[in-house]
Amino acid sequence: MIKFLITSLLLTGFFRTALAQENETGEAAQAFLPAKDYSLGINSQFAMDGLLDPATFTPIEFLLRKGLPGDRSLRIRARGWVENTNKIEGEENRRIQQSRFAIALGHEWHHPINKKLGYYFGADLEKGWDIHNTTRNYSYYSETYGSVKVRRYDFITTQSLGLVPIVGFTYSPMHYFFVSYEMRMEIFYNNTKSRKDGFAKSSANPDGSETHSIGGYDAKAWVFDFQPYSGIFINLKF
Repeated sequence: MIKFLITSLLLTGFFRTALAQENETGEAAQAFLPAKDYSLGINSQFAMDGLLDPATFTPIEFLLRKGLPGDRSLRIRARGWVENTNKIEGEENRRIQQSRFAIALGHEWHHPINKKLGYYFGADLEKGWDIHNTTRNYSYYSETYGSVKVRRYDFITTQSLGLVPIVGFTYSPMHYFFVSYEMRMEIFYNNTKSRKDGFAKSSANPDGSETHSIGGYDAKAWVFDFQPYSGIFINLKF
């Protein structure tokens, strides 16, 4: 709901600004990014997520563009973050470590609305990695073995590959600085592998231990996701 409201406000702002400047006269709209020029942007939404969630480290998304002839640009996008959380539920102490990384290569076409506003569309080919590890420590009492301490490991890794069509808007208050906002449609093929292992030690045999595999699964699936709001990029041209 919050992303929908932000999207509506952004689209309304771009539309009103375009109408206000529609009748302006002067220089013709210049190329968004001249051939062989570059721009580098950072997703401000990722930076805010890191500030609001102290358990999230290095949440970041970069977008590098290279200008091409015909108001086109080549884009390279990279994002990633790491999360570490600790939870205590009853007798169980749970530690969760999660990391996500992705890199994408794409192409986009730009169309100016006026000297400051423009829109673009294109697509990225994205490769992603998601690693989710959970460690559980708990204990229980058995009449046969006495006090038993258990440590359980859950490993889940997901690799994804897919196409990400995009539609975005740009606002350039200065020739070397602009902000951009884009909507994304994610079409991914995910390959997930899950494994679970356990380790137990009892008071009846403190010098010995037992390790066993609990099991796991492999899963492959197509995933479709529409993101009307993927953050606002702050970009510098050079």
